[in-house]
Amino acid sequence: MNDKSDSQRTRELGFLDNSHRFLREAADKARQANDDPDQWMFAVAALVQSVELALKAALADIHPVLIYENIDNPKRTVTIAVATSRLKSQHIGKMNFSERDETRLGRALQIRNDLTHSDFSVNLAQIEANFHEVFAFLAEFNRRSFVANIEDIVEPAHLVAFLDNRKHHREMLERARIRIEEEKIEPHLVRGCSYCTEDTFVEIDDEFRCYLCHHHEEAIVCPKCDERFVYDEMVDFSGEFDIDYSEG
Repeated sequence: MNDKSDSQRTRELGFLDNSHRFLREAADKARQANDDPDQWMFAVAALVQSVELALKAALADIHPVLIYENIDNPKRTVTIAVATSRLKSQHIGKMNFSERDETRLGRALQIRNDLTHSDFSVNLAQIEANFHEVFAFLAEFNRRSFVANIEDIVEPAHLVAFLDNRKHHREMLERARIRIEEEKIEPHLVRGCSYCTEDTFVEIDDEFRCYLCHHHEEAIVCPKCDERFVYDEMVDFSGEFDIDYSEG
């Protein structure tokens, strides 16, 4: 009886799954913060934990021993700073982290430490701004490192709420445009998204996907011109023609 009860209360999560669990928690707390600003403190704490676990997951994919501070004495796992340093190393991860992203991560870590390890005095507006910056970084890191899209991790309702926030919208829009540029997507393959209205709706294979709000629709091929369109753009105009048959 006890063995069965213990097994039911035991959960095993890898670094990435655990990171996504904290990311969902962070998004939920951020949504609650619209009515209770104090929730920003819990949101950023969960977000930093998600970042730390995601960085460790990336290191573990390269080699499991890399998650430890001392690989010869594997006891304590790495900090965010050490994980980032190893992932940037040309001998290990060969990843690119912008100076701005490193500054933001450092700021978020300091906020988390202040909240959890000491008396504190915080500016909730600054916490909110930092949250949106780090959230955007983490969404992009998941996509690049694990081919995990943010809309598959976080509830769509939470993403919509984030896009209503100007700070988050601006941060995510900038990253969407950089992605379009990096992937060298031709201008004629980019159009306005019907969901968020930004010009970040990209034609990819058999679908259109928004690099900002992640809305996606199936691409429909016009039988007359072979061009690809979304469903709402297709118009049947056959009834607009008056056809007369006459001799000659």
